[in-house]
Amino acid sequence: MQALCDRGVKKIPDKYVKPVHDRPSAGNIVLSRHIPIIDMSKVDGDERPTVIQELRRACEEWGIFQVINHDFPESSMQSMMEMAHQFFELPAEKKMQFYRSDPSSGTRYGISYNADKEAILDWRDFLIQPCHPLSDDLVSTWPDIPPSYREIAKKYSMNIRTLALRLLAMLSESLGLYGEYLAGVLKEHEQKMLINHYPPCPQPDLTLGVSGHTDPNIITVLQQDDVGGLQVLRDGLWIAVDPIPNAFVIHMGDQMQIISNGKYPCVEHRAVVNSARTRYSIASFYGPSPDAIICPAPQLIDQDHPPQYLQVMYGDYLRAFWAKGPNKKAYIQSVLMQ
Repeated sequence: MQALCDRGVKKIPDKYVKPVHDRPSAGNIVLSRHIPIIDMSKVDGDERPTVIQELRRACEEWGIFQVINHDFPESSMQSMMEMAHQFFELPAEKKMQFYRSDPSSGTRYGISYNADKEAILDWRDFLIQPCHPLSDDLVSTWPDIPPSYREIAKKYSMNIRTLALRLLAMLSESLGLYGEYLAGVLKEHEQKMLINHYPPCPQPDLTLGVSGHTDPNIITVLQQDDVGGLQVLRDGLWIAVDPIPNAFVIHMGDQMQIISNGKYPCVEHRAVVNSARTRYSIASFYGPSPDAIICPAPQLIDQDHPPQYLQVMYGDYLRAFWAKGPNKKAYIQSVLMQ
């Protein structure tokens, strides 16, 4: 990716050209629509019931929302985004120290989730790393360049976990479950951080930064920069999620759809690129530990609402999810009750 950009190519290689129906120029795009916004400063006061109701509506109707006034340190957000810039500005040979092609690897730099399965690539490169359970041994697997990367990424990951646990408690309450239900289902929990780098593209109408997909985890916490490029699929239209300064985008993953018995659908999303500006985003995937058993919450099942999904171990789900390659966005259908 960096070599292409350094050469100043005017035409993207064929391996980046998406099929016509998957291109952002396909005509089914709404430039912008208001994504629900949840003000977390109101959660702990008299307005909590109203906020929980707004959250329930956002999850049922959209599967995605943005949170503001979330108490996440702004300095941590800024520092982590600066680390993203500095890492991807490193010479290619330094980044390649962390290159791995196996999607089950721990910390890895790459250009594709599963290069062996994907004939057409996305216009981006990325760095992904496990963040929980956090330990010195785990941190030692992270990049040690830039020099302050590990320290800043560790603080950011701890702050993300705090926010994710608050959100899970709110989501549990919005489903009519006790506050610790979702956190309990996840057992030891799993947390990963993905830093996306989308360079300017000479033909952005022919490719995508990330193709349409859903996330296999329970919730994703996304920090955008000011460039924009995230789109979500709703009613057959791709809708742009405009960045809000110091906000996080929260969207539901496959496991939330299963646990909620379909009440809170996972949202298909993608990233578009542009010809003028580099875009960065930082996605934190929060989900179950591999040995967690995931199924619809019994409290949400009754005669009028039978279970829609089979019981599945999360580790098995993940292995099958990644094995499907570019069709992974449809994997949740495989655990539907027949």
